[in-house]
Amino acid sequence: MIYLLLTWLAAPWLWWRASRRSKNEIRRVLVIQTAKIGDFVATTPVFSALRSRLPQAEIVALLHPVNLPLAEGLDSIDRIVTLPPGGYKGWAGKRWLLGVLGEGYDAVLVLSPNLTNLLVPFWAGVLHRVAVLADRRQGSARLAWPFLTHGETHRPGSLFRETAVRALSGVGLGVDAPLLALPNRVAVPANGELRRQALFSGFQPPLVGLGLGAGNRMKALEAAQLLELARGIVEQTSASLILIGTAVDQPIAAELTAALPAGRIIDTTGQWSLAELPALLAGLDCFVGVDSGATYMADALGVPVIDFMGPADADDQRPIGARAIVISSKEACAPCSHAFDAPYRCRLGSRACIVNAPLAAIIAAVVKTLRRPVS
Repeated sequence: MIYLLLTWLAAPWLWWRASRRSKNEIRRVLVIQTAKIGDFVATTPVFSALRSRLPQAEIVALLHPVNLPLAEGLDSIDRIVTLPPGGYKGWAGKRWLLGVLGEGYDAVLVLSPNLTNLLVPFWAGVLHRVAVLADRRQGSARLAWPFLTHGETHRPGSLFRETAVRALSGVGLGVDAPLLALPNRVAVPANGELRRQALFSGFQPPLVGLGLGAGNRMKALEAAQLLELARGIVEQTSASLILIGTAVDQPIAAELTAALPAGRIIDTTGQWSLAELPALLAGLDCFVGVDSGATYMADALGVPVIDFMGPADADDQRPIGARAIVISSKEACAPCSHAFDAPYRCRLGSRACIVNAPLAAIIAAVVKTLRRPVS
């Protein structure tokens, strides 16, 4: 709160200083997106829009380190800065961000609004200070909104990716239907395709990926539920099942492998890095998962996905592919996880939306997807 108070005291001078900045064309833009994998993938249209509308500008992304492997494959990003281990904690964190902005930016676009991200561009005298504005849990950050040159309030019922793209009007870009329709993007490394082909050789298509976990473990299905899902898919289709997850998911993957017929299952958990994962996902005929990074990556690659949202709000964020099937929880307490209010623990302590997940409906959606001809 002290930073906010000091900013208000210095505001007249800071506004005056910013007003004296040159108003020439935008040559360098910093996009601050410090959320995790799924959120990053869902906002890649922002970088595509900047590249298409400001082709001469340098586009710099300030990201959570986990997204570095994905961002490095995008030609819409010129340079990447990653958050330091301590983030923005204390004065050291604010000073670090002030140092980044000291490189000289004509515009800052904040997709992960917090008090630091809203204040420091004002301290740095950036001419165009643009941010999406939270519709929930605004707290003291709301008192920093006057320091922006443009704020784009998230509209309940609309996708966050749309709010992020609409915010580009704050840097003088006309936001039209083609801009809003830009797809999510994930790059596929060429060297990963050969590895995928070798892995899948000898296994019968169709190939169905099953995501075993989630970065937010509150959204993850239990081992018994995953076994029921896997068994249902194997029994009701001719598909080979590809288990996808990190090293954390290997014990569950071992249980599923032991319980299911040999020759119908491939365990890839912990064996593919995040940079390589798009190559694995791109070879699937269908992907089944919860609201997680892998689900959004598969969707961005054009793979038909079945996404069980669990506690997540499908109005805020969901797969957007033409063949995506989104299944929401019917529990009265769901959804409880929103774009600007994403708990990591069930507030009721029951995880009812996960415990009562409609597994039969998810299996039926897989069957339907595999039977549907590709248009």
